[in-house]
Amino acid sequence: MATQEYRRIISYIGLLIFGIGAITFIPLLVLLLRPLTWQDALPFVITGTGGVSAGWSLWYLFRGQDDHFLSTREAAVIMSSGWIVAMVMGGLPFIIGKRLPWLDGFYESISGWTGAGLSMFSQVELLPPVYLLWRSLMGYLGSAGFAVLMLSAVIGPQAIGLYRAEGRSDHLVPSILDTARLFMKMYALYLFIGTVLYWFVGLSLFDAVNHAMTALSTTGFSTRTLNIGHFDKVSIELVSVFLMLLGSSNFTIHYLLVTKRGWRALRDSELYALVVVLSLAIPLVYLGIRPLYGGLPKTMRIAVFQAVSASTTTGFATVDLSGWGDLPLFGLTLLMIAGGGTGGTAGGIKLSRLATLWQAVIWTVRQRLHSERVVLRQAIYRQGELEPMHGDKLWDVAVVVFLYVMTFLVGTLIFMLHGVPLAEASFEFATALSTVGLSVGITGPDMPTTLKITQMVGMWLGRLEFVAVFVALGRLGRWR
Repeated sequence: MATQEYRRIISYIGLLIFGIGAITFIPLLVLLLRPLTWQDALPFVITGTGGVSAGWSLWYLFRGQDDHFLSTREAAVIMSSGWIVAMVMGGLPFIIGKRLPWLDGFYESISGWTGAGLSMFSQVELLPPVYLLWRSLMGYLGSAGFAVLMLSAVIGPQAIGLYRAEGRSDHLVPSILDTARLFMKMYALYLFIGTVLYWFVGLSLFDAVNHAMTALSTTGFSTRTLNIGHFDKVSIELVSVFLMLLGSSNFTIHYLLVTKRGWRALRDSELYALVVVLSLAIPLVYLGIRPLYGGLPKTMRIAVFQAVSASTTTGFATVDLSGWGDLPLFGLTLLMIAGGGTGGTAGGIKLSRLATLWQAVIWTVRQRLHSERVVLRQAIYRQGELEPMHGDKLWDVAVVVFLYVMTFLVGTLIFMLHGVPLAEASFEFATALSTVGLSVGITGPDMPTTLKITQMVGMWLGRLEFVAVFVALGRLGRWR
């Protein structure tokens, strides 16, 4: 039995390698918009050809003949190792093209695939367009999820476990396979809309495509070193805010809003939680940065944009955060930890989990105020409907939150051991763990190797939401 599991896992990893190899050729389409030299094209051709060849070989040699459903453990191993494979393959063009040393190349790759948006490049304007497009593409496809990509290509029941291993439980339609395909169609439509909007407000077509991809995927990569602040234009910031909120919110709500439930779908605890956390954090940020920027309109504009960027875990920025004090950084850190919607592209703990825990506190207090014979109904609003909350679901939420908090504390401690003050340490690790991409200037090519690896592990754990990683490690331990 173990042998069959072993073969299935390797065959699916081979399929992932094949898919990433094929995707690596896509940036070469930059020829349609910008000139491309053979020196810049060669790293992508080498990576793509090697990935397609190796992936097909692994799949062909280890493919099974059964229609076995992937178990939770098998899917967890595939997805956990798949992200590592993506990190390696995504970094090869940077390394082969001598744009980054090997560790920085892998860092840039995992930052892209996980949607973190942290970068080892100090001046991205110096990069050839093909590399800029590759960074954006990794963020766009990675935030959509490998499971969704594979489900769009794989026919049959075998891939269902991959969807769940990515931390997804949302169903737009009854079939998980159809849900994955519908998700990708909506995602592609949003990319088209975002590109048009950015182009309409003044960005070039190349910049519009890149920023639409990274805004929707909440990756935050930009074609400019100063990020969105380079353009210093209110209309561009408004389009960015719209796309960040669109990408980070639950796609199920989008679907129900225009199909079945109408405006009733907006009655959702996750949306209520978003309003609450932004209402609490924006004043903190505003009060903290008011001495730096002066008047109300300018300061509020900066505060709102950075708050939305942190809450959606996008990482777009309009100003340099390195001069900010502890109070605004604390506000942004809280937003990054809270994160965005469960069925979108955002990272963090996720607002639905926080809303569930808050409701659990209220239920506990109310229950203690009543007689033991009184049983209160435990339910939470999801997409316009009251959803009962059972003990096992609450336990699952509590486990993820606990693992997040413990990982956050350990990562922050590692930063502090390297001499980083508490506020900056918590901010820099939270931005990696929640796959945000904001930085106060600590993250960069000169950062100590230990801190780079700490952030890379944080991005990996945060993207897979911990449980899949621990299940995979447990499964591997049993094999040994």
